[in-house]
Amino acid sequence: MTTGKILVTGAGGFIGGRIVECLLQVEPDAVVPTLRRWSTAVRIGRYPIQPTQCDLLVPDQIEEALEGVDRVIHCAVGNRQANVEGTRNLLTACLAAGVRRVVHVSTVDVYGRASGVASEDLPFALTDREYGDSKIEAEQVCQSFVEKGLEVVILRPTIVYGPHSDAWTVEPAERLRDGTWTLPREACAGRCNLVYVDDLVRACLLALEAEGVSGRAYNVNGADDVTWQDYVDALNAGLGQPPLSPPPATSSRVRTLAVEPVRRLIKGVFKQFEDPIMNIYKSSKHARKLMKGVQGALLSVPSTAEYDLYGRVVHFPIDRARADLGYEPKVDMHRGVELSVAWLEHEGVWVSER
Repeated sequence: MTTGKILVTGAGGFIGGRIVECLLQVEPDAVVPTLRRWSTAVRIGRYPIQPTQCDLLVPDQIEEALEGVDRVIHCAVGNRQANVEGTRNLLTACLAAGVRRVVHVSTVDVYGRASGVASEDLPFALTDREYGDSKIEAEQVCQSFVEKGLEVVILRPTIVYGPHSDAWTVEPAERLRDGTWTLPREACAGRCNLVYVDDLVRACLLALEAEGVSGRAYNVNGADDVTWQDYVDALNAGLGQPPLSPPPATSSRVRTLAVEPVRRLIKGVFKQFEDPIMNIYKSSKHARKLMKGVQGALLSVPSTAEYDLYGRVVHFPIDRARADLGYEPKVDMHRGVELSVAWLEHEGVWVSER
């Protein structure tokens, strides 16, 4: 890799934190990790580096953080304002500071509820889900800055799992432990599209240096052609759990349809009254017990969104990333699960009884 500082946004998060850890192995004096809140510095605080506070909605903080930086990996994420306006602010400052290359970590959610083969040429598809839709807007912002002369490369990772992944490692493990993974096998026949976090980091580092790729978007997927049930079974076995005994497909679907109106009502009430509800949760032991009971009951019944996700048959090919970036995934599902379980046990997230 070339010399010069590399700024990493979102360094307190799952992906950003791993990027920082890996960069410290190859360019320890060049890493500039940035955090919106100091409270997220716990993970990278173990290393002899000085993070920089940088809220992407505060242009002055961005300008200060970019001093001496010539490359940026942008993986900070938040609400729509953070994803869109934060990206705009960052790229504005990068252009002014003469930054050579920005790697923008997006998502395959920009394809919406695609099925079949979803290559990079597939048009954007809005879904009324804030995360995916805001990432579409952020990519459009990126392209507008490419037209202004800033080099931006866009990566669209699939299901990123591994140590520190709440959504795809910790939460599934907890559900398997608690017996709240209750989807029938027939509902989990969709393609999983797993990519281990270190493979995504590898793609980011390749995208920093590849030539002739500015303005292009790349799917970043793993090596395995596995279903969601394959992944859940592998994780369950790796954790030393007894084999799953999923419910019959028909009865599970009936329960989902019956509970879904209640789920939507609770979600709507929480969204409207989040602050007072959380105040009650924090101040009342009985309220916490009640809310946890309701949450557990809802988790025991699959949602319609889960049926949609785990049943969708879609593949995100990486031919373009192979050809342009030299990207090749190196961690298969079984090795990724092995590493994830080792981390879960080491961190005390999961206590093995083996």
